[in-house]
Amino acid sequence: RARFPLHSIIGEEDTGTGDVKPLSTAPGVKTWIIDPIDGTTNFVHGLPLTCVSIGMCDGGIPVLGVVYAPMTHELYVAVKGCGSYRNGVPIRTSTSTSTPTEPSKTLSKAVVCVEFGSITNPLEISQQVEALQRIMVAGIRSIKSFGSGVLDLVYVASGRLDIVYAGIAG
Repeated sequence: RARFPLHSIIGEEDTGTGDVKPLSTAPGVKTWIIDPIDGTTNFVHGLPLTCVSIGMCDGGIPVLGVVYAPMTHELYVAVKGCGSYRNGVPIRTSTSTSTPTEPSKTLSKAVVCVEFGSITNPLEISQQVEALQRIMVAGIRSIKSFGSGVLDLVYVASGRLDIVYAGIAG
């Protein structure tokens, strides 16, 4: 802290028991957000979809993200203004290649990922299942659940998935 007085860290141990520290919006103040094991249940059970994620905000603005999935040997890096990469190769969402002759992907062609986490409240379970049913009835190509919210998001960024649905807020 003596060498980097304008840097702060938000880690999983800081958020697991209550309120999340707010990001500072002061210019030059850097906040590092670190999750040492995203997909903890996968990790505990020996499933390969787990990762380490590190993000950095400058003055409250996200500027850097790094995700490493050690079991699949994939390193994702995104830097504001410089693009996003998997193992050094640029990545794009599946809809970023739309052309006038081939429009953006429709829901009926979308690969949707859902995450229910560890909810146990019957009302919340019912709401999420009903929402999932509406998505499926609307028509999608496929539905997946991987158990790692961070990997879900980098899979969208790299075009492996189209949508992530993680439940109903509130």
